[in-house]
Amino acid sequence: MTMPSVNTISSVVNYTLAFLSCLLAGLQGFDWLAFFDAETALKIVAGLNLLGLSVKAWIATAEQMARQMQQEAK
Repeated sequence: MTMPSVNTISSVVNYTLAFLSCLLAGLQGFDWLAFFDAETALKIVAGLNLLGLSVKAWIATAEQMARQMQQEAK
């Protein structure tokens, strides 16, 4: 069995993070009050916001590292 190329792995990670980011954005806009009380709904949305920020920071870090690697390769 051969290893997938770095390009393939990068693409899969990028698409997965983009999907996760979209999913989190959708869940943040969901009306959680239909299922939970106000305090619990606020905790859920706050947790989703924190997770969304973490994913965006991870993507930004990965993009910056990729730019640095491209510059070093030149």
